[in-house]
Amino acid sequence: MKNHQDHLMKHILLLLAVALLLATCGCMQSSPEAAPTPVPATIAASPTESPVTAIPTREPTASVSDNTITIEKEGFSPSTITVKRGSTVRWVNKDSTEDPALYNPTHRIKIIGVYTAQTLSPGQGWSWIFTNTGVYAYEDLIHPDLQGTVIVE
Repeated sequence: MKNHQDHLMKHILLLLAVALLLATCGCMQSSPEAAPTPVPATIAASPTESPVTAIPTREPTASVSDNTITIEKEGFSPSTITVKRGSTVRWVNKDSTEDPALYNPTHRIKIIGVYTAQTLSPGQGWSWIFTNTGVYAYEDLIHPDLQGTVIVE
């Protein structure tokens, strides 16, 4: 009898987890943008938590008040950002290299559990609209040591 109850409880927990995952996946949307143009890079500064096609675009230098996260060899700057629900967060690749054989300045941003991934060459940008509150981890799939967090209030 106890094994049957344990088995039933596992099924219920699995169904709840799937329902939660499905509810979260349908709540995000991406904002498409225009074609990219390279921007000269500078050097800058890293931690934690669907799919719509986005088009990379050129982005001038922006501040944190613009909800912009810059990507450079050293990491995301800022690595953690807090925004209001419904805000657009923008990632801009300002990375570069003297020798592409030694270092790849392309980055592939993934919002974990929300968006598959977006590849950004140097000078390109990409935006995502956060429609739900929560803590969203993101990472760079090409440079896995680069990680960050978007906190949506």
